[in-house]
Amino acid sequence: MPGKRSSRKQIQHFCCPYCDRRLWRAGSTKHFLFYTEAAQIRQYVNVSHKSAALLASQGAYVDRNSWIEEFFCGEHGKLWLKLNRNSAGQLTSQIATSKDWQQSTQTINPEVPNPSVSEYSYRMSRAPSSRLSYCRR
Repeated sequence: MPGKRSSRKQIQHFCCPYCDRRLWRAGSTKHFLFYTEAAQIRQYVNVSHKSAALLASQGAYVDRNSWIEEFFCGEHGKLWLKLNRNSAGQLTSQIATSKDWQQSTQTINPEVPNPSVSEYSYRMSRAPSSRLSYCRR
């Protein structure tokens, strides 16, 4: 029986929240969310008050079951989704908010341009390239 032990059938696919087309993973790193207060840990990680207080006293708690990842939609382009893994192992997705970006590890908000880049350079980097419009033979 070929494919009996294949893990390919366990891959979960995600759909674009705007057009319901399939999203493709962009191969970016997972940016895990972290929580610093006991109330946040208790709310998002679903642990008891005592456990949440203990985890908060040890510093920032990195939640390995919630992360932000980059996806690509053919119609809407690049999308950042917040993924949550539940106790059964299933993933749920939603659009990442600015609050999620503030609580993620090693990231900056991609909606805000880099302040050290000039306005001209920023505009030119987003302009369509004339070299891509034709193919040399």
